[in-house]
Amino acid sequence: MEQNNPRIYTLNCRSWIGTLSKKSVRVQQPKCEKCNRQLKEEIEFSKVELEIDKYNGEDWVSSSGLLMVTKKLYDALMQAGIKGFAPLKVKKVPFKYADIDVTTIPDFVYLAILSPAIRNIPIASDYTGTCEGCNLTLNKYNEEKSQLIMRKTTENPIHLQVFSDRYEGADIFDFTDHGEIGVTQKFLDVIKDFNCPEGIIIPAEWI
Repeated sequence: MEQNNPRIYTLNCRSWIGTLSKKSVRVQQPKCEKCNRQLKEEIEFSKVELEIDKYNGEDWVSSSGLLMVTKKLYDALMQAGIKGFAPLKVKKVPFKYADIDVTTIPDFVYLAILSPAIRNIPIASDYTGTCEGCNLTLNKYNEEKSQLIMRKTTENPIHLQVFSDRYEGADIFDFTDHGEIGVTQKFLDVIKDFNCPEGIIIPAEWI
């Protein structure tokens, strides 16, 4: 671990209240000219519309890998100086088969994670080398390991090993070769006072 770097964790929020509608807009990411992999250099979505099926007072929810928080939790994150994201308002609409009044549900904010993505040693695929174009890892699909890209439990966890060379002090960030979000202890200290269920939080390691 780098001497001045904070404690970090992988986070997979599995709290679900609905799905993204077709009106949500995914941002096209640039691709490496050598290996053709998508480079995480832009926010993932520029417009988010959430079709809500149910709501039980959660302060954070996830859909399609996006982390969304209530306005109350967002305000607390801002007050604490949490860095690494751009806030985008989530448009709430009812799922067509749900008997729900979305006006009774608090407003949500999508935490659109900013670049750079932090390099890590892959745990969900087999490492085969380094691309000469983007200098990122070349990986081979491994069916057994692929289940680790978004973990469903903290049982027998593998601690993701994370390089510190591109870390710029963000409290929430993406990884180059991992599907879960990275967060600092500072981020976790804020959310502990809110209703944030079904979070798979596993310590990660600086190398």
